[in-house]
Amino acid sequence: MDRFETYRALTEARDWPGICRLNGVELDNVGINRELDVLADFLEDGEVIFALTSGNMSQTDKSNSYDFGPNTWLVALTSERFLAIDHSMLTRSVAMHSIRHEWVEKVSAAQGWMLGKVIIDLRDHSVVIRVFQKASAPVFTELAGRWLATFRSERRDAETATPSPIDQLEKLGALKSSGVLSEEEFEARKRKILEQM
Repeated sequence: MDRFETYRALTEARDWPGICRLNGVELDNVGINRELDVLADFLEDGEVIFALTSGNMSQTDKSNSYDFGPNTWLVALTSERFLAIDHSMLTRSVAMHSIRHEWVEKVSAAQGWMLGKVIIDLRDHSVVIRVFQKASAPVFTELAGRWLATFRSERRDAETATPSPIDQLEKLGALKSSGVLSEEEFEARKRKILEQM
């Protein structure tokens, strides 16, 4: 993805407004200050944030049930997943939802009169985020689409990559050691691998 190292540096600096500015939108931090304060606690080692948005999220009406009214979620598009956090107003409780990229079929946006929507389609259902800052919905969705395409391409490449001759020889040695291959079979296969080098 373009500017990956810039996103990494901003994530490491915990510069959440800087990530939004890089994407051409302002961080709408109304109602999510507590979530922003704990966001870094929920990141995995090396995880990079590409986009942030906030709003109400479908299927989360039981999260932090001591709060009054609908919960406001901070949603981050990261290099690993979609990460949603809701920090309780009255307690230290933090609800978190994580949607790994491999589960996502597609991400789309819709614009309403007052709010935007980000729709994350999974294999068996959709998660809808009613985005408070309408302008962030298409930006978030466009970045998600680009990153998912990169993610899928890298996965396909990894799955279709031919193992190196060293990896093939190690596997062959393990098969011989476990008794699956005889000495003659091992030598014949080893010779073929070495001839391809």
